[in-house]
Amino acid sequence: MIQTGAEIEARETSGAVQILHLRAPELATRLSPGQAVLIQTGWGYDPYLRRTFYPIAIQEAGFSIRLPLDGDRGRAWLRLARLGARLDCLGPVGRGFALPPHARRILCLGQGDAAWTLLPLVRQAASQGYAVTLATETATRRQSIPAAMLPISVEYHIATTDGSAGRKGDLRALLPELLPWADAVIAAADMAFYRQLGRAIEEMRVLLPKGYAQALYQMDFLCGAGACQACAVDIAGGRRRVCLRGPVFDLVDILR
Repeated sequence: MIQTGAEIEARETSGAVQILHLRAPELATRLSPGQAVLIQTGWGYDPYLRRTFYPIAIQEAGFSIRLPLDGDRGRAWLRLARLGARLDCLGPVGRGFALPPHARRILCLGQGDAAWTLLPLVRQAASQGYAVTLATETATRRQSIPAAMLPISVEYHIATTDGSAGRKGDLRALLPELLPWADAVIAAADMAFYRQLGRAIEEMRVLLPKGYAQALYQMDFLCGAGACQACAVDIAGGRRRVCLRGPVFDLVDILR
């Protein structure tokens, strides 16, 4: 992990959501999909704690972060920061997703805002010739990932709880259709969905094998180096610090 600066190069706005494009070549070359970046959101020490971001795009010279509208004053400061402002960053934090060399068909499953963290992995896999299917669950159509942000080769499925786009309901209804196709699964969701996913895989394959599914244990980090132990959870057979062992785990380690 390194400490470096990132310059705000551009800002996109879609309704109440902003996407910031940051120039940080030294950090971008070290970033992998699923890893986090800790950003100081102010010029002084208030707010004192850095904010945790999972980039939604990683380029050679920088990365992009998403700022949904919420009441956090640190993210509010970022929404108002001028273009050209230089941000203090720590990263990358932890271990990210890894494309399995034995697989050719990758199923990516995303729930809510966590689905956006899959975008760098989806683009990477598509560029390397993998067949990629992305399935997401959101409350409304406006919260879903626009299809224009995906490579044209990616098959895209949407489930919305209000029925405004795709299939009405949640991701569970899509699993029996999509899981038999996949050589590997990569997910970003909550624990309740991970338990449902594990059961669905066991129904299809009899057991949940190691190396078949990766899952993001998304959380906010304080130090990012394991010193504060604020991110310690019971996972992978013991009390583990997510910033060191994760935030991406084998699904077997999350569930058992």
